[in-house]
Amino acid sequence: MQVLVATLREYPEIALFLTLAIGFWFGSIKFGSFSLGIVTSTLIAGLLVGQLNIHIPAIVESTFFTMFLFAVGSDLLISGRCQGLCIDTNS
Repeated sequence: MQVLVATLREYPEIALFLTLAIGFWFGSIKFGSFSLGIVTSTLIAGLLVGQLNIHIPAIVESTFFTMFLFAVGSDLLISGRCQGLCIDTNS
């Protein structure tokens, strides 16, 4: 375990992609009719991997946070759950 943590601290890119892989894998698992979903599972995996005290460069943090906000915003626009704040693209 120490070797894995040391490797992830030395190469934080591996930790980043490992977090995404774990999130996608766990998000696709269904427990009966219940599933956490890929986004929730990836966030939980990020919290768990973050407990290993791995430092990601600030530019990478900003980039992935911006992509997350874009993904959530576009999901709201597509699903129509923005409660009247959506832009009507049908007209």
